[in-house]
Amino acid sequence: MRLSDRSPLTLGAYALAALLALLELVILWQALHPNVSADYRAYYIDRSTTCLPQPVSGAYNLGKELDFRSGGDETRENRPCGWDGPAGDGMHSIGQTSRLRFAIGAPQSLTLMLELTGVTLPGPDRQRVIVSANGRRIGEIVVTPDKTERFTMTIPADSLDDGGFVDIVLDYPDAISPGKRVSNTYWRSVKLTAASLSPAQPG
Repeated sequence: MRLSDRSPLTLGAYALAALLALLELVILWQALHPNVSADYRAYYIDRSTTCLPQPVSGAYNLGKELDFRSGGDETRENRPCGWDGPAGDGMHSIGQTSRLRFAIGAPQSLTLMLELTGVTLPGPDRQRVIVSANGRRIGEIVVTPDKTERFTMTIPADSLDDGGFVDIVLDYPDAISPGKRVSNTYWRSVKLTAASLSPAQPG
């Protein structure tokens, strides 16, 4: 029987089946190739980060030292992700990455200060912290358990852009799981008690 000999109802059923099959193919393609942001893909799909940034303003007065202990949390808009707290002994990192955001205006050479303490959970006797600014690695520091230290590093002006923000990423290759079968999104590394960004001194 030729296709032209079939009833309009039969032809309509074939057309509907073809349309449904095409729709399923489109849905499958989108599932395999989702059009999502790089941060979303890294957190939910690739699982290459434990830190999904949330929208924050990054409001900051250049040179001000921020206090990340309890008793007045004024740092919420500087913490996109990767922090738990505040608590009396500082902002606890969670996962294997934490982020800070600072609004700075025009690009310029800056000095970043971080005051950190290593966690006292059973595990490595030190915590390495790899620090990046706007995607560029600017240093690696070593933090020891239950010892608070201040670290400074320079952020060159050419590593910044005209967006008006400095996005600091702290990666913790030695992060510790607080218990068996605990997801790496809850691993621990350091406690942050203070931070600042200041114009770099010439020379």
